[in-house]
Amino acid sequence: MRDDTIALRTGDFLMPAGEARPSTAQKIPALDGFRALSILIVMASHSGLQDRIPGVFGVTVFFFISGFLITTLLIDEHRRSGTIAVGAFYMRRFLRLFPPLFVFVALSGAVWVAIGERLHPLGVVGALAYMTNYLVIFVPDIMQGIGGQLWSLAVEEHFYIFFPWLMLFVLPRRSMLVPTLVGLCIASLAVRIGVALAAPEEATQYNGIATEARMDAILYGALAAILRDAPKARGLMDRLTRPSVVGIALIILLATFLIRDPFFRSTLRYTIQSLALMPPILALTSTSRFPVVRKLLDSRPLVMIGLLSYSLYLWHLAGLDLGNFAARHLSLPGILGWVLGWIITFGAAALSYRLVERPFFSLRRRFGSHLHTQQTAAPALVSPTLKLQDGRVA
Repeated sequence: MRDDTIALRTGDFLMPAGEARPSTAQKIPALDGFRALSILIVMASHSGLQDRIPGVFGVTVFFFISGFLITTLLIDEHRRSGTIAVGAFYMRRFLRLFPPLFVFVALSGAVWVAIGERLHPLGVVGALAYMTNYLVIFVPDIMQGIGGQLWSLAVEEHFYIFFPWLMLFVLPRRSMLVPTLVGLCIASLAVRIGVALAAPEEATQYNGIATEARMDAILYGALAAILRDAPKARGLMDRLTRPSVVGIALIILLATFLIRDPFFRSTLRYTIQSLALMPPILALTSTSRFPVVRKLLDSRPLVMIGLLSYSLYLWHLAGLDLGNFAARHLSLPGILGWVLGWIITFGAAALSYRLVERPFFSLRRRFGSHLHTQQTAAPALVSPTLKLQDGRVA
């Protein structure tokens, strides 16, 4: 456990000092590590390994931990103040996400124009207005030069437009909380099933990136945060985080990678993977079980990658393309192109974090930001060329 996590041990559970339940006043263990693993999965998948490494799973994990963290923060705020400052929440999101996005769109668009290509104005506006996922679905060509990977940002921002209002309404009515979120999860699955039945040729793309089809991964993370917070759920938490249950969950996750049926992959896959993430993520963030794994997730390299994950997400496809471009023109082996791409990506991400993200930290504090529990958007899935690989989401 990291030094900035203050906790008392109650059985196998990590309990904040002086409180009866987890609080965001303390560092949530392993969260930066999960964030790092998610972006590394996506980057590896996009480094020519899409047939071996499921990049879309990295996105699902990122959605899940986003819902887990944001819900934990909202519950904590409501407990302390009796309300949720929705305006301040929106400002924190804006200050966290928009400045790096704006710089990325401006620079990538400028390079695209400089090499003689046409940059579509609607693509620029759509990227900055968080509408990339629907542009990718309906008019993908206009995103050239910017990158369809911004679809995942759109999903999160659409979700978080209504989610704090929903939590403000249901938190005082605790009996409605879980049924409401479960109902939304079922509705999201129903959308995917409906699309898969009505338009199977379009299901892979639509169900993979449309907000209403993918928001349940965020909701399952929210449900995990509610379970973590509820004293009455202590027994259920104990059962869910036992090594045997975590092992079964990991086997189920593995099975979802092996099933290649198109209907399953565009519908039930996302639901089952999100449910199977609950035991390991709860075990590693909320109990003292699996200390070796937690120590690895809280190691300095993974924490640093976790901090850079948003900028890595924005820049990795451009970095990989530039690395491969350089390798081709220098007649280098292909593998060196990918290595160079990773070096370029991490360099660009470090500059973005240092020069763009960090200057806004003090402003975010004015709106109640917990800077030690970073709010982070999900990583990318679709390449800048907006082409699916083998006719399906990677």
